[in-house]
This record gives sequence, C-alpha cells and structure tokens, in this order.
Amino acid sequence: MNLKGDFKTIIEDILATKPVLHHITNYVTARDCADAALAIGASPVMADEVAEVEDITSDADVLVLNLGTCNVRTLASMELAAKTARKNRIPVVLDPVGVMSSALRREFAVKLLTGGLVTVVRGNYSECRTLLGRESGDDGGRGVDSGAAPDQAETFKLVKDCADQYGCVFVLSGAVDYVSDGKRAVMLNGGNPLMTSITGAGCMATTVVAACTAVADDKMEGAILGMVLMSQAAELAAGLLEKKDGPGMFKVRLLDCLYHVVHKWSLIQENLHPTREN
Repeated sequence: MNLKGDFKTIIEDILATKPVLHHITNYVTARDCADAALAIGASPVMADEVAEVEDITSDADVLVLNLGTCNVRTLASMELAAKTARKNRIPVVLDPVGVMSSALRREFAVKLLTGGLVTVVRGNYSECRTLLGRESGDDGGRGVDSGAAPDQAETFKLVKDCADQYGCVFVLSGAVDYVSDGKRAVMLNGGNPLMTSITGAGCMATTVVAACTAVADDKMEGAILGMVLMSQAAELAAGLLEKKDGPGMFKVRLLDCLYHVVHKWSLIQENLHPTREN
C-alpha cells in the first residue's frame, strides 16, 4: 500500500465531492458526528425514520450505523437502510457500541454482519472480541468501555480473525489502532489519552472513517486514513492546550484540528506515524 499517495487522493476526493454521510446514530453524540463531518469537508444527514430511510440512504455516499442509543424502532430503520445501501452498492460503516453489554445490540450487530450488510466495523477491543463470539465480561470491559487489549500479536490475530469471519474491514481502536481486511493488517500509533475523557471521540472517529470509506477505492485504506486523521487531530489538539485546560478545551480543539489536518493534508505526510503490517 502506498499510503501517503493514497491518502492524498482520498483527501482531495473528500474535499472535491463533499460526500453525503447518512447517520442513524447515537443521540448523545449526533451533533459531534455532524460537526466532525462538516470539519473534514463532508455533508452529514441524520435520519432515522423508517418511512424515509430508503430515500435518504439511496442518495447518500455512505451509511453510518451507531448502536450507542439503539431501540427497536431505530434498529428496524438501520436494517432497512443497510439493505438499501447494499442494493445501491453504498458502503456501510458500523459502530457496535456496547455489544458486549447487551444481547439486543450483540444479536443485531451479528445479524447485519452475517447478512453481508457491513463494509467497515470500527469498535474497541471488547466489542470486537464479543463480535468474534468470545465470552464477554472477562476482559475488563464494562458498559460501553473497553477492557485493555492484550499484546500486539494477539490483537493482530483478533482483528484479522474478525475481518476474515465477516468478510469486511475491521478497525480495532484504542491506545494503538489495528485495521485488517482479513488478509492484510496494520497497526497505527498516535492519538492522545484525553480522547478517553470526552464523549464522542469514538463516534467522531467512525464518522471520519466513513467519509474516507465513501470515496476510497480500497476500503481498508479509507479506514486507515480515517484513524490517522483522528490521531493526528488529537495530537495537535493536545499540543495546543495550556496548563489550565482540560477535556472541555481539548474537545473544542479536536474539532478545529480535524479541519486543519484535512484542509492542510501535508501535515499528515510530515507527521505520519510509522505503521506496522502483519
């Protein structure tokens, strides 16, 4: 993969085409996702009414499904939207929030995955482990928070196994991010610990991944770039903080820095962290 050259093309395509991102998403972070989409040059749409999701999805460039505040009504909308996306060859990005803590979420996510309706999954270690069918509750994950990932070799194997089992790209995010399509796997360094101290960082990452996936020919490369953009923005945002600042100002800066790393893509080339392939 010629990542730097491919990243440049993807970013230029986002800015040139302004892809439409249809979200059926977590109401806690819906505004964060919309702001992130706008900051990177995409166009967000938030629509979860079952009577209109076919129309909205058909006109979108990517569909984002986030299980953070799901209910029976929105799950029906998500499934219909996902089927509409497959019919129209529109990529679907799934954020399986909290699947290790709820049978409803877990069973719905697996239904989408086994039905071939998902292009990219972006989840944490506990979520990915649960989707692979391993017992939850013994890795430290609680609520929607992940347990700690094990050593690199085991995490590489987990993300590759997830991608291979479901035939789509998996992004396992955390202190270190892992991306795989079942055959290739990449580890990405970067980010900042303050991302775990605000609401919406993961959901925003999913939105950025979706924007890149919408225009990328290689969906794994799009997913990698989405995570690189979030990591770069987080590092830049943390570097702008003063001693008196905390998570609140970090979140404001994060949005600003998302804008800058996309609109000044050379920052990525200059500061791109090495990746390790496995």
